[in-house]
Amino acid sequence: MVFIIGLNDGSFPSVNKEEGFLDDSDRDKLKQDGIELAKGTLDKLYEDNFNIYKAFTTAENSIYLSYTSGDKEGKALRPSMLIHKIKKQYPKLQEKSDMQQKQYEIGNEAVTYEQLLENIARLKNNETIDKIWYSIYQYYKQNETWQKKLQNDMNGLTYTNLPQSINPKNIEKLYGNTLNTSVSRLEKYKSCPFSYYLQYGLKLKEKESLKIHTFETGSFMHETIDEFFEQIREQGLALAEIEEEKIYQMVAQIIDKNLELTKNYIFRSTAKYKMLVRRLKKIVTKALKYIIQTLIYSDFSIEGTEIEFGKKGKYKPIILSLEDGKKVEITGKIDRIDTAYGEDGKYLRIIDYKSSSKNIDLNEVYAGLQIQLLTYADAICKEEDIMPAGVFYFSLLEQMIKANKKITEKEIEEQIQKNFKMKGLILADIKIIKMNDNTLTTGNSKLVPAAITLSGAVNEKWTNGVAKEEFKILQDYIDHIIKQIAKEILSGKIDVKPYNKNGKTPCQYCEYKIVCGFNTKQNNNTYNYIDKKSKDDIIRKMKEELGKTNGKNK
Repeated sequence: MVFIIGLNDGSFPSVNKEEGFLDDSDRDKLKQDGIELAKGTLDKLYEDNFNIYKAFTTAENSIYLSYTSGDKEGKALRPSMLIHKIKKQYPKLQEKSDMQQKQYEIGNEAVTYEQLLENIARLKNNETIDKIWYSIYQYYKQNETWQKKLQNDMNGLTYTNLPQSINPKNIEKLYGNTLNTSVSRLEKYKSCPFSYYLQYGLKLKEKESLKIHTFETGSFMHETIDEFFEQIREQGLALAEIEEEKIYQMVAQIIDKNLELTKNYIFRSTAKYKMLVRRLKKIVTKALKYIIQTLIYSDFSIEGTEIEFGKKGKYKPIILSLEDGKKVEITGKIDRIDTAYGEDGKYLRIIDYKSSSKNIDLNEVYAGLQIQLLTYADAICKEEDIMPAGVFYFSLLEQMIKANKKITEKEIEEQIQKNFKMKGLILADIKIIKMNDNTLTTGNSKLVPAAITLSGAVNEKWTNGVAKEEFKILQDYIDHIIKQIAKEILSGKIDVKPYNKNGKTPCQYCEYKIVCGFNTKQNNNTYNYIDKKSKDDIIRKMKEELGKTNGKNK
């Protein structure tokens, strides 16, 4: 009697794809010269087939073949081609599987106990089980050796990781009557309420360890760019007259000076970090070159950088009144604010530097996951009585161009410029688009996410924008969603409910996942799914929610 297990495609017979540094032809040539090496893929294939032949012909009375239908992650696995060949050769063979209905056999105490737990779980799911398992349950319940373990495991079967709402008294201790927060924290709450509670409510942190932390290149580049424009203002330099070589000199000087600070001393210690410094200088220089283009080829000028919203900042904290006399007070900082004057008044655009590729998705705005730029734009527009022209992200990523050898330097430069093009949301108005890019007549803008048709109208297909009326709805909705989030926080709602957008969730990088134990296989563990809707559908739903809210307030 012979048992052969694991007859799965790719495993039995195995697939030998890797030839190593030397391929089969190299081995043959060396063999002809009298140099014997390890076996190649062809030899291994012959050896595998011979071993399979021996395994199948060793049995005297019976042979049992088995294969798995899935791996430990639940992915389906295919049976080996040998299974198909044997079935074809012996059509009357009977195949048994426990996939559709598991076959239980009462054996020793340990194995039977595990099977008992499986049947109890099935019973909880309203499935029918054999009556014998009721008697087996009584056996383990009355057995002194097993009764304590059975009780613990029964408690485990009814365990839920879902938290209860915070007690009102504890809410008062945590937050008081005014929720002092930032927009990024509110976005964190919508990302996962429980994660927000652990981080900002209980203020849980990972145990600190003595180690060298990764250098925050994003923050460092932000600081460098901010200081660059500060020097431009102090020296009274005209942006249009600054050559790339001058930009590099200024950037290099700023970076070298900042690296003299004690916290950055490690960058002077090894060749690896010295190389990273050189890369940083090149990246920031190239980014600044195109940042400057977004200014000199537009009607906008920099109003300020690193603008703070707070009691000591340029702008007041954003304060919204909630029910029962409670409030939410928002403080924060924005990378850059630009302003320009149009025919009907002053316009504002907000720029946020990102060390990643990011765009504004109205589906995430509607879900409360991406409200930062719109919140600040709305607050400034209200405080200064100006109009929004757009909110944009500028990527500080190093640009790598993939192309064939025939590409010219000009084409490379054009591709880099295209990659540095700002992303975000623009006011879909011809005058505003041309204020953002005064070189644009038709086609796609090289500076902002907008395009103009040959007839001189907004090309809606290639423009990520909204009309004035729609921008107003977005601004009103921002107030609404902030109040809604603050209300949920102050009501003590801390659901374990991370978002899920097309399979993307915050759980992968969450430092608290070991605490919450979120798993969709557990009772009532579900995601907050974000559906993909069109711009028109999102604006319509925002209007409906605002209408309901205004109706209640009346």
